[in-house]
Amino acid sequence: MTSRSGPAYARIAAEIIARIEANALSPGDRLPAERDLAEEFGVARMTVRQALDQLQMDGVIGRKRGRSGGSFVLGNRPVVELTHRRGILPQLDARGHAVMTEVLTVEEFNAPATLAAKLRVPFREPVVRIVRVHHAADTPVLISDSHFPAHLVPGIASMDLNGSLAELLDRHWSLAPARKEETLAPGVATPFEQEHLGVSTAMPLLRIQRVTELQNHRVLEYSEDVLRSDAAAVRVSTAFSN
Repeated sequence: MTSRSGPAYARIAAEIIARIEANALSPGDRLPAERDLAEEFGVARMTVRQALDQLQMDGVIGRKRGRSGGSFVLGNRPVVELTHRRGILPQLDARGHAVMTEVLTVEEFNAPATLAAKLRVPFREPVVRIVRVHHAADTPVLISDSHFPAHLVPGIASMDLNGSLAELLDRHWSLAPARKEETLAPGVATPFEQEHLGVSTAMPLLRIQRVTELQNHRVLEYSEDVLRSDAAAVRVSTAFSN
């Protein structure tokens, strides 16, 4: 259904934004259920879902699954610096978005050729993989998939991995990163990511591949992170020197 003012889903999204701007809805407020919005606007639930998908992609609302879930009005998205020494999660935490981490997978295996090349270790060298989902303000925002040469982090699989890995590496093995290289690309959620981030394929994701080196240029970590696009705005700052 369309009109001179555009598709029905766009008009619904615009109306919700207007209510937020008029302070009829505030950050943290729950939106009415899909069926209630469908009845209010005289459209199918699929049309309402389209409108909510658009609002989520634009960072206007967030969604939570489960009995206490639903669609909620977000405040302004926090801005994080990709070039900052501190990662995205510590920056979110410092801005008042309490971060909680859940460990999904810890395993040790022999590196296949592609991963061995990323870590600059011999083919079939033992490596440790740690997959975690990170929540900010009770919302899953990022999945981190980290790989380490096993000989650098002996015993890590039996340790508490719910906190900062950077602090753990420094405290137990005196391993401090000296530099990192990151590659960013947009992506669509896989079924695994949909489950653990609570998103649909309509939600764009930011994929971040990272290689972290020690002072001696040996690779400490190769990671693949997946960030919800509504979790934060990512800024890159560049200083020009003469």
